[in-house]
Amino acid sequence: MSDTYAARAWLAAADPSPEHAERWLTNTGVALLPLGNTWSAVKTEERAGLRVVTDLDGPAIHDGTGRAVYFLVPTTAEWTSAGGELLGGPSCWLGVPAPDRTEPPGVYWLNPPDGSGLLVDPRDLAAALGAAEEER
Repeated sequence: MSDTYAARAWLAAADPSPEHAERWLTNTGVALLPLGNTWSAVKTEERAGLRVVTDLDGPAIHDGTGRAVYFLVPTTAEWTSAGGELLGGPSCWLGVPAPDRTEPPGVYWLNPPDGSGLLVDPRDLAAALGAAEEER
C-alpha cells in the first residue's frame, strides 16, 4: 500500500461517510471533513505557520488564500498559545486537500499526511510559534 493510498484512506475515515469523502477527494481534490472526530486543527496566521512548518512533524495545510496554515493535532489537544486558534467540535469542518495536492492553486499540503495517523504535537507547535515570535 502506497503512502498516498494510506493517506487517502486515513483522511476519508474522518468523515461519517468515508465513501463520500473519497468521492470528493477523487473528483475535486478537496473534501470538507469534520474536526474533532479523528483530529482537530490549530489555525495560525499564514506568516507564522510558514515560519515553523518545516520544524514540525505531522500534517499541515496551507489554505491557498494567503491567510492561514492549519496544523492537524490530536482531538485531546489543549491549546493556550496566543499564536493560533484550536478548532474542533461538532460544528467545525475543514477543507482538506487530497494527499498528493502539494502545490497551489487552492488549498494544499505543506506537510502531507502519510496515512500512519501521525499528527502535529501541539506542545511542539506552541513552542515553535513562541520561538518564531521572539525572533521577530
